[in-house]
Amino acid sequence: MRLGFKIPLIGFTMFVLLVPILLLNGLVYERKQRAAEVRAEVAQSSSRAQRIVGPLLRVELERVLPERRLVTEDGVQREVIETKTVREARLVLPARLSYEAGFTSERRGRSLFLALLYHLQLRAKAEFDVQGLIGEGERAIRADLVLGLGDNRGIRSLALSAGGKALNVEPGARLPWLEAGVQAALPLAQLDAPAVSVQLEAEISGTEALDFVPVGADTEVRLAGDWPHPSFGGDLLPQAPELREDGFSAQWKVSRLASQAQQAVRQCGLENTHCAGAATHAFGLRLVDPVDRYLMTERAMKYALLVLVLVFGAVFFVEVVGGDELHPLHYGLIGLALAMFFLLLLALSEHIGFGPAYLLAALACIALIAAYLAGVLESRAKGWASAGLLAGLYALLYALLKAEDYALLGGALVLFGCLAVFMLATRRVRWAALGRKSA
Repeated sequence: MRLGFKIPLIGFTMFVLLVPILLLNGLVYERKQRAAEVRAEVAQSSSRAQRIVGPLLRVELERVLPERRLVTEDGVQREVIETKTVREARLVLPARLSYEAGFTSERRGRSLFLALLYHLQLRAKAEFDVQGLIGEGERAIRADLVLGLGDNRGIRSLALSAGGKALNVEPGARLPWLEAGVQAALPLAQLDAPAVSVQLEAEISGTEALDFVPVGADTEVRLAGDWPHPSFGGDLLPQAPELREDGFSAQWKVSRLASQAQQAVRQCGLENTHCAGAATHAFGLRLVDPVDRYLMTERAMKYALLVLVLVFGAVFFVEVVGGDELHPLHYGLIGLALAMFFLLLLALSEHIGFGPAYLLAALACIALIAAYLAGVLESRAKGWASAGLLAGLYALLYALLKAEDYALLGGALVLFGCLAVFMLATRRVRWAALGRKSA
């Protein structure tokens, strides 16, 4: 076959092979969506992500106001003074708020799909400055401590105390804009002191994400967990987090000057049913799997065209230099074997993890292609050489997948190196003479 026809046919074969690879991309997306659905189902049947807000102090005040009006009796007009009772609710935010929290993680799911849960042990201290809260002519008729959560179903135990005295905790946050939470009636005598000190101890479960809203004028969060791959995010990042193989520890220190959370919560008020501002200023973490099999498979498939180009280029190089001749159908079958690698990778990774799946899929494809080329080229040596080439190629691809920050640089250097080798190795080839050669 003339070289002028063969090269375009090889290129056409290469792009035809991208069709099954695109179909595999769709399959990866479908499995990824199914995994997300399972995570949502696990959260729905256990507890969703938790967002800790507070404690906050809600105080209802009553004021008696004089009201003057004129009445007429027996034709005589006179002024009457009556009293009018006005009620008002006020929201008090902590002057100082500190959290000490630690959690253990758990994998839970259905069949092949898993979700990450955590079990949080939480201690918190809040101090409220109530001096001057009750003005002249006012009296407090009710006071409640309010703790906002993401999902009450995650509460395993929860205790609130004020001034060393345990409080009776009830479900319901008494603030409409909080998705979930609890409340506890505060004895009114506590408001007679300049400050109210509140302690919280709780065991709470959640799914994948944990956030804190810094509602204190000064807020401190100390958080530790056994998950070695936390993804910190939100409005603020922790100060010098420590990451270890067996877990992590992190600390946040936030003042009202650094966060607008207090202002946002005050704007939410006592009656609003929706408040996006508080969530906007939250910070925390997500539990992420650093070796997400679907994400890694997607990334591997982005190199599919590179793999086809390098393998087809190597086979074509053998043809030109070694005097062998292959039919485009041979290229097509080799390309299908290369595409099967990604299908095997996806299927095996759901059972044994990405690393072992990559190794087994690569070995299977290397053995198949090497045996096929050894038979077609009638040379065991060339079969072993192709096996070594493919092994190096798959090892290089795995290194690119792991070195995410240097993937582009590595890929560019590999392409440049392969092009340089091909050009130097074929610099004495008479392409015009080969182009006139027919099968």
